[in-house]
Amino acid sequence: MDYIGNSKNRKLKNKIRHLFVHMSFNFLHLSGSARIISVGIFLSFVSLFLNWFSIIDTPLSGNAFSINVWYVGYIIILINSVLCFLLLADTSKEKLKTKASLPFSDHTIIIVSGITLFLLTLVIFNSVRGFVLFYPNIVIGNGIIFQCIGSIFITLGGLLSYHRKKQEFLSTMYVENTGADDSLFAEYEDILGKNKRDKENMTLPL
Repeated sequence: MDYIGNSKNRKLKNKIRHLFVHMSFNFLHLSGSARIISVGIFLSFVSLFLNWFSIIDTPLSGNAFSINVWYVGYIIILINSVLCFLLLADTSKEKLKTKASLPFSDHTIIIVSGITLFLLTLVIFNSVRGFVLFYPNIVIGNGIIFQCIGSIFITLGGLLSYHRKKQEFLSTMYVENTGADDSLFAEYEDILGKNKRDKENMTLPL
């Protein structure tokens, strides 16, 4: 019985180790914009464990999972999980997007997610400020600050990713058009060359 249990534990540990190795390998090969997005996701996750507000001279405080901030932490976890999947998944994300018939590109989802997190944090900030009517000694916690900075990083990384994709697309179009122009002239090369040879072989009747 112990042997079976130990075997299952070893398999589970190997799967977890393989997952972390795979994720670390993908992270090391991320682009500059993707690393900026990763920093934003990290700051966003850190904000979940910090105080979002506290009241001086009282033990009352709250984090992202407090009812006073509308349990926003669960929404943040969901959005960040989607972002992590987009960054670290390889072909599985494309298969999922195909099955779900999602026409949105990765950078569009990232930008929308960053803006959503920022606006959501701004709403929570204004809501917490409203507590001043009942608690004049309320203080905004570091959680809101970290979340705002993280959402800005995510949005900025998404915009840089969009710019990079746009440059790659324009470069590809330029190369393809250049190749098309060369092939177009190649079609007339034989004709032009033949005419040239004919002119060289022409002699005057005199």
